[in-house]
Amino acid sequence: MPCVLEGGSGGYMKMEKVKKWAIAALITFLAIAGYWIVHKMLQSSAKVQEKIINVSSTAAASREIDESVVIQGIAEGDPQIKVYPQVPGKFDSAVAMEGSFVKKDDTILLINRDVVAMDFRLAPVKSPIDGIVTKIYYSDKGAAVSPQNPVAEVTNPGNIKVELNAGEEVLAGVKAGMAAAIKSVYGGGAPLKGYVYSCTPYIDTDTMAGTVIVKAKNVNNVIKPGTSVETTIITGKRRAIMLPETAVLMGEGNIYVYINDNGRAKKTAVTLGTTDGDEVEIKSGLTEGAEVITDGNFKLSDGAKISVK
Repeated sequence: MPCVLEGGSGGYMKMEKVKKWAIAALITFLAIAGYWIVHKMLQSSAKVQEKIINVSSTAAASREIDESVVIQGIAEGDPQIKVYPQVPGKFDSAVAMEGSFVKKDDTILLINRDVVAMDFRLAPVKSPIDGIVTKIYYSDKGAAVSPQNPVAEVTNPGNIKVELNAGEEVLAGVKAGMAAAIKSVYGGGAPLKGYVYSCTPYIDTDTMAGTVIVKAKNVNNVIKPGTSVETTIITGKRRAIMLPETAVLMGEGNIYVYINDNGRAKKTAVTLGTTDGDEVEIKSGLTEGAEVITDGNFKLSDGAKISVK
């Protein structure tokens, strides 16, 4: 009988299993290696195709700016005078119309003294100054007038005066002689250069406020008496980082700028202060010397590659 070795077929089967595991491992290795090769190639391709965004920039630098307070008020001519009659009587007629120019001692309106059994001439009410008649308080003939009530108002529009109500905090920093500017709220034109004429030496305990009077030459009659104006009082000077308004972006509940960080845009949160023309103060978030993107920044995202013009 032929002799058969025990375990021969078992060893053969074990060898076959080892070969299968080896082939499977090799296939897995090749698949992983292939994946990483393709991944690296795609990354390399993406870097080559990365978009470069052209921008403009400026260096953040501090300069001296004005510290100021802004208060709204109503412009008046300087002087602006209410005119009272010298005698009682009844309104007869207006000689000068509202808006007309009068000289000092010109007649504005006439009063019938209306004394029983007496034939008086009509009493004239005269202008106390050269100026524009801004108001005639009576229009109905026969209306009773008295020396206790004004009948007209005359103003000099060549000068402007604004009486401002200022709170305790503002009054603490305002002094007579300080430079000021007056600008129409609803009209155009450059602000008028003026000054603080007076500042109340006390505070009303009921309102915790006082009166500040600002005056200015009304060059070219830019501001009409009776109009709303914005008055800026220069209270001091300080240094601050100022940037063009175009550099500042807003979104997602925050305010930020982009700076040049070795050729890439870096999003940087900032806080703002006052404005001066088309520039805005950066109170925090930037240091002097930082290169801030001023144009093309609306195209950027954090980390974007940039080319500075």
